[in-house]
Amino acid sequence: MSNTLGDFLRELRGKESLRSVSERIDGRLSHSYISDLEKGTSRRGTVINPTPEALKILSEAYNVNYDKLMSLAGYIEEKDSPSLSNKQMTVAAHIDDDVSDEQMEDILNYIDFIKQKNSKKD
Repeated sequence: MSNTLGDFLRELRGKESLRSVSERIDGRLSHSYISDLEKGTSRRGTVINPTPEALKILSEAYNVNYDKLMSLAGYIEEKDSPSLSNKQMTVAAHIDDDVSDEQMEDILNYIDFIKQKNSKKD
């Protein structure tokens, strides 16, 4: 079973420990809860559905678009934006907040350009 939200959260966290993330958000979410979200199931084996509040905290912790997390969790439909891969979203999530929407679009288009350029070499 695919756990798109969990995979995306795990990618955003990178090598940072679960405890470190929990500490960085002042314990508003426990490290075990974040782990459950990444796995998509609770320790009891039941499917876990994060609350919008938990997603808001994570969006701030990882500096990622809240609507993207809400979409991955199934709360909202993604807006009329092009579908982005998890890796593209990870790159986008780590770009400073002062980047305009137009600049962000240019960055994502450049990523696509490089991918296409490299695929033509193969």
